[in-house]
Formats: sequence, C-alpha cells, structure tokens
Amino acid sequence: VPPVHPRRTVVTVHDLGYLYYPEAHTRFSRLYLHLSTMYSARAARRVIAISEATKRDLVERYRIQPRKIRVVYHGRDEAFVPVLDPAVLQATSAKYGIEGAYCLHVGTLQPRKNLGLLVDAWAMLRERMQSPPKLLLAGKRGWLYEPLMRSVEERELGGLIRFADYVDRPDLPALYSGALALTFPSLYEGFGLPALEAMSCGTPVIASSASSIPEVVGDAGLLLDPHDAASWAGAVERLASDNGARRDMSRRGLERAAAFTWERCARETYAVLAQ
Repeated sequence: VPPVHPRRTVVTVHDLGYLYYPEAHTRFSRLYLHLSTMYSARAARRVIAISEATKRDLVERYRIQPRKIRVVYHGRDEAFVPVLDPAVLQATSAKYGIEGAYCLHVGTLQPRKNLGLLVDAWAMLRERMQSPPKLLLAGKRGWLYEPLMRSVEERELGGLIRFADYVDRPDLPALYSGALALTFPSLYEGFGLPALEAMSCGTPVIASSASSIPEVVGDAGLLLDPHDAASWAGAVERLASDNGARRDMSRRGLERAAAFTWERCARETYAVLAQ
C-alpha cells in the first residue's frame, strides 16, 4: 500500500506462509513480507482475503479488525474440464512415464506440501495391495526437496512413486482426469488451487483438513488428518476398489467446483471497492 492516501486503498492478502515457513525465504524477504503485509493490512481501508483461513491469520497475527476484512474466493480456470478421450488420457500419462492406475499430486516439492506423508502411505499400500496405484508427483523441485527424493530411494519405492518435475499446463486437465484421485496433504495453503482444478476435471480429491483446504473441498472430497499416513493409505485403497464411490465423488466435485467462478470473484471484489 502506498504511503500516500492509504485510506483510499484496498489490499488483497493471499496468505501469511512466510510466518509459518520462514525457512522458505531469505532473512531480508521474510522481514520485507512481514513489515509490508502488516502495514498494508493496517493502513488500507479494506482488506480482501482469499480464504477464511487467511482472514483468521490476519486477525490473530496482525490484530486486523475482522469487520475490515472481506473473504473473496478465487475462481476456477475454465480450461480445467473432464477429459474423456481414452487416447488423449493414455498419451498424456505415457508422456509422464505412468502406466495403469495412478494418483496425482500437483505442486512444488517443498516441506509444507507434506509429501513425506504420501511416501509413508505408499509404503503401506505396497504391503496391503497386490497392485497399488502409482503416485505421480507433478511439480518443480523447491527448497529442501532432497530428503523426499532420498526417502523414496531408500525405501525402494521408485517403482511406485514417480517425479514428473514441471508439467506443461495444457497437459494438466488430462493428467487430473486420468487420475484415480488427487492426493493433497498440504499443511498450509492460502487457498489450494490444485483441489479446485481436480474437482473441475471430475477427479476425486483426498485432501488435508488443514488451513484453507476444507473451504475449497467442502463435502465433495475426503478430508483427512495430514499427520495420519494410515488413513491416507486406507482412503486410496478404498477408492481403488470402489467404482461407485469414485463416481459419487466425481459428481460432487464437479458440482462444488461450479460455485467457484471468476465472474463471482470479480463481482465480490467490485462490491468491496465500491463501499
């Protein structure tokens, strides 16, 4: 927020992740984010938060008055729709080295994504299922990704867990659509776009019950404790054997995703600006 006429300003805050995961930032950037966000939220006439979780953080961490904050959710990208052509699905999964059934995670490889829990869950699935689905981790390598890759190697899970690095955006709808489920165990999200993208493609969602994620998923997916690997393994095992449950979650996810539009976001943002 500029120092001139700050009371004419509306500021949007996406998340306060730098407070929860300071290791992800340099000391200077962490200090800059802290001071600039605190000043902006206090000085602005109104604050837009992209989730109730971010609103709570602003109230608790920076003592912003709740009445000053409006929650305006993101919308879905209309490019994310169910891909039904078997040839396209097969070609896309083959491009990223996947054969047969698979679950998907989309996001940068970094500690707050809690991917070690998925490694633990897939180690359990290897013992419990004759042919467990693969796990495709789609996303560029972020900070402190090495322990994750080392864990997969040491536990000899390379045949089940694949790293796709950065995925071309046009390929994402087909990757989502072909997946048994999106597995999204993140410990902290300002919103959680991968969950919305997956639901928009009709993909069942197994997600963390932490931070903003339940606001996006609602009752359309399975919300699990992000520290209980056994519950995640059990959920994947059940979905892999229950076509009816997958169809039901797909239908509910599509209905849920339809409520998140950029037109609604724009109208609600304009309403804040017009106050």
